[in-house]
Amino acid sequence: MSSRATSRLKACVKCKALVPLDVNLCPICRGTMFSTDWSGCVSVIDPERSKVARLLNITKPGRYALKVR
Repeated sequence: MSSRATSRLKACVKCKALVPLDVNLCPICRGTMFSTDWSGCVSVIDPERSKVARLLNITKPGRYALKVR
């Protein structure tokens, strides 16, 4: 489970985007496989200017898990 036992988010297995539990299609990559077993979180506002986004291969704004199991 995520670092917060009461988390209401799940992570896309493909792109690590964090979405609410009731979402069935990832808005970032259109993936359909999700995990509630994730840890760490980063929010990216401007991926073109963000060194962190480049390091993590994030190309779209959003909230992402750092590790998905």
